[in-house]
Amino acid sequence: MSDDPFARAVQRAQAAEHAETQAKRERRERAVSSGARTSFRVHFSVFVAVNLLLVAIWATTTPGYPWFLWPLLGWGVGVVAHFAAVQNHLGRRARPYPAATPVAPTPAPTPAPAPASVDVTKAAGGPTAKELSRLAELHASGVLDDDEFRAAKAKLLR
Repeated sequence: MSDDPFARAVQRAQAAEHAETQAKRERRERAVSSGARTSFRVHFSVFVAVNLLLVAIWATTTPGYPWFLWPLLGWGVGVVAHFAAVQNHLGRRARPYPAATPVAPTPAPTPAPAPASVDVTKAAGGPTAKELSRLAELHASGVLDDDEFRAAKAKLLR
């Protein structure tokens, strides 16, 4: 970690945003995989029930030509495709997402001590985290000189 309170605040803010994004992604994946399994179970249950009913109708009416095989085979292709899609979907979700590349803190040429009234932890999840990152980028690219950067940083952290 850097000695610059601004850099530490930006790192904490980015870590908090990354953790929140990961938690949302995991909740969404659990909901999607649960919904995919449930939809396949419903599809397969209806397939079995309807085809058993068709076989029963065939057996009680005219047990000659097995006409029930045509809807059974046609619908069976759809059930197999649904199963394959659910398995592929769940297998794809099981692979971990690549970790986000951490952003290196911007080294300050001459770190200024933070004013005593500044609460650096305020930026750890507050709305100023993005503004702090934007300021760091502007300072690193040379748009803001050191004095302008310190003044803008102090203003945001008040």
